[in-house]
Amino acid sequence: MGVLIGSHETVFTRLIRHGANAPEDYLEAPPGQMAFWLVDNWWRLLAECVPSSGPTPDWRLAHDLSSMSGFAWPRMAIWGEGDRIGLSSRSDPTGVVGPVRYLTDALVYIPSDEFARSALSFVEQVGSRGAGIASDWAALKAQLDTLENELADAELSEWRRLEAQLGYDVDEAPDKLLEALGRIGQDYGIAAVAEAALATQGASAAAVLSSEINSAMSQHWQCDLTRTALMVGEIDRTSGEAPWELGEKAAAVVRSLARYEKGPLSNAALGEILGVRSGAFRSSQATRPSQRAYGLRLNTGRKRGEVVSLATSWSADRRFEFARALGDAIWTQGEKLGPITRTKSERQKFQRAFAQSLLCPYDDLVAYIGRDASDGALSAAARHFLVSERVVRTLLVNKHQLARSRLNNSLPPSLRLSSEVSFEEAVEAA
Repeated sequence: MGVLIGSHETVFTRLIRHGANAPEDYLEAPPGQMAFWLVDNWWRLLAECVPSSGPTPDWRLAHDLSSMSGFAWPRMAIWGEGDRIGLSSRSDPTGVVGPVRYLTDALVYIPSDEFARSALSFVEQVGSRGAGIASDWAALKAQLDTLENELADAELSEWRRLEAQLGYDVDEAPDKLLEALGRIGQDYGIAAVAEAALATQGASAAAVLSSEINSAMSQHWQCDLTRTALMVGEIDRTSGEAPWELGEKAAAVVRSLARYEKGPLSNAALGEILGVRSGAFRSSQATRPSQRAYGLRLNTGRKRGEVVSLATSWSADRRFEFARALGDAIWTQGEKLGPITRTKSERQKFQRAFAQSLLCPYDDLVAYIGRDASDGALSAAARHFLVSERVVRTLLVNKHQLARSRLNNSLPPSLRLSSEVSFEEAVEAA
C-alpha cells in the first residue's frame, strides 16, 4: 500500500525508484508502522524542539521517520516549537544505492493544531477495523484511545508535554523531577518552566532552574522591561508569521517608541529603553559562561522587583542578552520568569530575532557594509552596532535563508559566508 506524506505543495515522499525514469509521490510501506510511530512519539513530536546542539541519536528515534526499520522511509524529521510544528526532509544524493532515492529538500512549518488534527485522523483511519489497513488494528486502537484520553485531560496533557520537553518518553521521567518542576511552575508559570526544561533536559532540570532562580535573586540588574513591553502590546501569534518576523516587527516598534529608528544604539540609549543603568553593559569577569546554564528575566515579587540575571561576560553579549530579556517580556506580556537560553523554541527564536533587529537592524546593516561581506567589513559592522560578529553573520545568513524554504541554498556571491547550510542553521533561521 502506498503512503504519501506532504504539507500543502510540499511532498516529502517524492522519490524515484531504482531503474525508473520518472518520479513518484508514494512510498510502498505499511501505514500501520507509521501510525504506531506517531502514537508512540506523540508528545515528543508536538512538544520537543530540535536540541540546541543538534539532533542526538535519542532525539532522532522520536522525531525522524528514517529511524523506523524495515522500509526505506524518508529522512524526514518532525518536531514542535510551541504553536507550530517543523517538518524537514533531505534528499538522497545522486548515486545512492537503495530501492528508492528521495528527492525533496524542504523545511516547512504548520500550525500545531493542524498537524494534530491530520495526524490523529490518519491514525484513526489506520486503526479502524473496517479499513483493513493495519494488521494489528486492535492494539493501535487501544493506544489511540489512551492518547485521546490524555488529550482530553488538561492536567495530564500538561504533564505529558513537560515529560517530552525534558527529553523523556511517556512515563519515563522521574515523578520527583516532574513534581519539583510543577512546584516551581506554581510560582512562576508552567510555560517558563517548560522553556527551562528544554534548555537543560534530563534529571537535573529542576535543580538547575532552582539554582538559576536563587542566583538571580542575589546577583542581578534592576530594570524596567514591563513599561516598554506594555507599550508594544500583545504579539499576534495567530498571524501565521514566523518568530523572526514577529521579532523584527516588535523591535521596529520599540525603536519607533524610543525615537531611535536608525543606526546603532549607544549604551545610554539602550539603558533608557530597558530602564537599566548603562554600567550593566560593561564587560565583567564576575560571570563566566560555564557558571550559568542560562540567563533569566525575573520578577522577584519585591518592590521594583523586575530584574535580569546575565550568563555572559562581554559587553556586546551582555547588550544582546538584555535585549533578549526585553523581547521575552514582550512575548509573554506579564509572565514572572523568562529563561534566556540557546534552545530552538518559538519563544527563544523570537527573543534572538528581536535582539538582533533592535541592536542591528538588517536594513541599517546592509546600508553600512554595502556589498562587502569580507571579514573586515563584518568586524567593522559589529563594532559600529556594538554587537558581536556572530550577530552580524547570523543576521546575514538567516535573512537569506528566510527568503527561501529550501535547505540547500547558499548566499549569493556578494554575501556568501558559507557554501552549505546545515540542518541546525536552517531551523534556527526559520
